[in-house]
Amino acid sequence: MFASIRFSRNLTLKTCCYLFGCAVILSSSVAVQAVQAACAVGETGTALRVDVSNIRYLEGNLRAQIYGDNPDDFLAKGKKLFRLDVPVTNTGEQTICVPMPGTGTYALVIMHDRNKNGKADFFSEGFGFSNNPKLRFAPPDAEDVMIKVDAGVLDVPVKLFYILGSDIEEGKRRRKMHRR
Repeated sequence: MFASIRFSRNLTLKTCCYLFGCAVILSSSVAVQAVQAACAVGETGTALRVDVSNIRYLEGNLRAQIYGDNPDDFLAKGKKLFRLDVPVTNTGEQTICVPMPGTGTYALVIMHDRNKNGKADFFSEGFGFSNNPKLRFAPPDAEDVMIKVDAGVLDVPVKLFYILGSDIEEGKRRRKMHRR
């Protein structure tokens, strides 16, 4: 398994060492283990255990991005606090662990980067946010996706939305209604 971790300039080396152990800076395989260990039972750090649902394709990465509590920074280029890329291993649902920089209020964005290009291809990739706001053709307001994170592990469900076509459950519901 391979994961990619990227910190914003706002996180200091001291904070990174506190979150993951200094060895993480040196080795991506150690980073994967440290990131996943943050959600283990009995851990005392701060992390999100994100249950991502409605994953349509067994390809690419799930990208988690964390933004701070400033609404002006939400989805702004260069303003994310933390980014984690994890390979998609299941269609339907997958759980990923996202270590947090500390307690506070944050916004979580999940993107299914199918082609692993690191860019948001809005018409072919899925997107989801903390609090699962109703998505249309525009991003949600920052206030709708902010979550309060306390010490420990917080379970956060995120349902992906794909712009082209409806989600899997909605499609099943429509087919069932059509058969009546």
